[in-house]
Amino acid sequence: MGKFVPFLLLTIWFTTCKHWWYHVILIPIGMYLFQLVSVINDDITYFDVVEIWFLIPIMAVIVPVVYLIRAKLFASIHRNDLDDIEEDLLKQKGFFGQIKDLF
Repeated sequence: MGKFVPFLLLTIWFTTCKHWWYHVILIPIGMYLFQLVSVINDDITYFDVVEIWFLIPIMAVIVPVVYLIRAKLFASIHRNDLDDIEEDLLKQKGFFGQIKDLF
């Protein structure tokens, strides 16, 4: 129950969250899911040890995406003129140009 209850509560929070950063909740959900599977599976003699290695690819995708969304929101909120935003949106930029604008 110590693994299932937090997993259930985090899943409910993920499905009902209205904030822009709700994808970050997937990281602890994934950790509890791996722990729950390893507790249920009797063939595995160790658990709570290697789950982080399975979560690294998930974190490698979610964390930068959430950070870039946050940076884009921060940049758009702190602009003073709507004409500048419209002009910036109409410009054709490459991938590196967009990344450069975020930082």
